[in-house]
Amino acid sequence: MYLLQDQLSRGNASLHLSQCGIKDRGRYRCLVNSTLGQQESFIIMKVEGYKNTEIQCLSKDIFPAPRVQWSTLPPKANLRSTTHMAPNTEGLYSVQSKLRMFGNTPTYVCTVNSTYGSQSWKSSLQKGELIGEAGRELSIPCMAPQNFQNFFLTWTFTRTNDNSKVILSYVSQTRRTSNLWEGRVELEQDRVLMGDGSLLLHNPESQEHTGTYTCTFSGFQSRHMVQTQVAIRSTSRRSLTVAVVALVTTAILLYRKQRGKYKNRS
Repeated sequence: MYLLQDQLSRGNASLHLSQCGIKDRGRYRCLVNSTLGQQESFIIMKVEGYKNTEIQCLSKDIFPAPRVQWSTLPPKANLRSTTHMAPNTEGLYSVQSKLRMFGNTPTYVCTVNSTYGSQSWKSSLQKGELIGEAGRELSIPCMAPQNFQNFFLTWTFTRTNDNSKVILSYVSQTRRTSNLWEGRVELEQDRVLMGDGSLLLHNPESQEHTGTYTCTFSGFQSRHMVQTQVAIRSTSRRSLTVAVVALVTTAILLYRKQRGKYKNRS
């Protein structure tokens, strides 16, 4: 923390804070004495922090060394990724590429291309948020990329500080569904073959079904994931509001009746 000494003679008494943190937030007082008198001012400094989250793209057993390309939807320029490649004892390459995620970017795409351009592997991640009400059916969207055929679809659910678990899977070639949450979730069978893997959540409960739902389409040399943070709100507040409104309405009616009696007596 220091003053900009070369600016003091110009009337600039700004305070410079290095490596500002949450502990530096608060109310700052600036007192300046000059030939013009004494001037005092107060500044409230707020500090906001965020955690850098990285997305990772992995591939292995490739020869020769491939090229990795990142893209986003909507498109963003100047994406800076960190990529490492290393051959194993057989000369086949493993690739690990990382990219810092942006808060307002919903979709990330990692494409690994062979050196000669004969093969390509693609993986994408789409993130979203959804709010539902307890007891009311909720559709959690998940759409496959265009021309995505012969796929294997899985849905997983993860609560905070808990392990992820598979709740439903589907194989397009056999049209076979394995539903571990039978009666609670289902797919729309007439739409899933068209690439719509949206999950219908029946009669959700606020605590049991609030968490992260992940949909994964897996196909030949491609994978698409949709990760949705779902919050199920309890309807108790709504019921309480309705009850209070009904109580107030009843009180107003009673007041009007009583008021009418007094007028009739007078």
